[in-house]
Amino acid sequence: MPDYQHGAYGQIQAVGTRVADNSQGAIVYVGTAPVQTVEGGTKNVNVPVVVNNIAEARAKFGYSDDWASYTLCEAMRVHLENKGVGPLILINVLDPATHKAANKTTKNLTPKNGRVTITGAETAVLDSVTVKTGSGESTAEKVKGTDYSIAYNIAKKSIVIQELTAGALGKTALTIAYDTVTPSAVTAETIIGESDGNGMNTGIFAIKNVYQVTGFIPAYLAVPGFSSVPAVHSAMYQNAVKINGHWDAYMFVDLPITDGENPVTLETARTWKSANGYTHENETVYFPMAKGIDGKLYHLSVLAAANFQELLLGQDGIPWRTASNTECAIIENLWLGESYTGRVFDDSIINGKLNQYGIASAAYVGGRWAIWGCHSADYDQENGDQINVAETNRMMLYYISNDFQHRRTGDVDKPMTANDMQTIISEEQTRIDALLKIGALIYGEVHANATADARSDMMKGDYSFVFNVTTTPLAKSLTAIVNWTDDGFVTYFEAVAG
Repeated sequence: MPDYQHGAYGQIQAVGTRVADNSQGAIVYVGTAPVQTVEGGTKNVNVPVVVNNIAEARAKFGYSDDWASYTLCEAMRVHLENKGVGPLILINVLDPATHKAANKTTKNLTPKNGRVTITGAETAVLDSVTVKTGSGESTAEKVKGTDYSIAYNIAKKSIVIQELTAGALGKTALTIAYDTVTPSAVTAETIIGESDGNGMNTGIFAIKNVYQVTGFIPAYLAVPGFSSVPAVHSAMYQNAVKINGHWDAYMFVDLPITDGENPVTLETARTWKSANGYTHENETVYFPMAKGIDGKLYHLSVLAAANFQELLLGQDGIPWRTASNTECAIIENLWLGESYTGRVFDDSIINGKLNQYGIASAAYVGGRWAIWGCHSADYDQENGDQINVAETNRMMLYYISNDFQHRRTGDVDKPMTANDMQTIISEEQTRIDALLKIGALIYGEVHANATADARSDMMKGDYSFVFNVTTTPLAKSLTAIVNWTDDGFVTYFEAVAG
């Protein structure tokens, strides 16, 4: 029995006959953020939240330079601050209600000028702070909003408790207690999350909630700091194919620089990639990491995703330009660990040991550091094809399918006359023609699927339209063939002879 269908759908067909509104496609990041430093931050746990700028991100999720503990902060910095591009959809899994120390922290502090400052408070859960006067049975709890206000200072990593009326906090020592989070309690299993199949989704599975909660299509997915864990990577792939039964997402993924106690090197990266299943058609994998000119360590997946988003913003969300060979000025060098410092990795090394095996990286080319590598992860030099040779080929197929479904849902459950069908074909062909005009495609044709099976489906209300498209090929290499010739001497000797 065929699957029951009700709505607008898209089907990717990579084989066969050669197989402008702004896009609603969004980059979704799953990870951890210091929501404990934000009042009401606990509501942003396992919930897709749109952030348009760094101020909005900090207001909703907090911010920390400890990217190892708070992985979403790297994406905030790179996209929203360094590049100034957005929006992002962030899904934070760190829950101050569960990922916390067993015992509260207690401090006895005396107000000074109506203010108490708690230093080193980055892990303190702001909403859990209690302020009491006295001791033993004679304690009295002060009321937030009446007696005092409370705020977290990101730069100083401190909490400031300020009395709202003179003398409200008194002049004697206060007993201040609060919970503290333990970011290390967030495991790969937490990041993966789960789904009950009835709308309750956590972790990576919460990508199922993105379209309904935000209105954006979850078209791109990244999980920096965790995507190098095979179990997490497997969950990413599981949740990136036909999200909600509709959307196809493309993934930005990192390979690890260590596997347990064993380093992953330029020589072994391709073996690790293949052995651990980082070979999907809907992903680009990156290796290693990057050392920034600011001294920080960056995941190349994040740097590439930010450059890619910058391109999207300049081309109405149409993913026909790759992030490969786009400048990444923040990079000082590639990073494989302390034992590899001092090495210089030229592009011939990156090409020969990574790119030809479907691993993207970064390289110093054209007088600047750039993202380097455009192949999908199922590519290598032995089995490359017309699609996986460029990540944008797959992205464009997904874009056309996702875009059709997003726009055409309004036509569902309405009468479909022959004129209506021709109108849809004409409108879709016009959109394809626009992609041809800007160079995103080199061929595109739309027609109704009118095979015998399709006609039978039409009688049951299931209509399908065939999009035959060819994406614009990328110039993977340019070669100058320079030949010596003595032809120039003919005119030279004529000039000498006068």
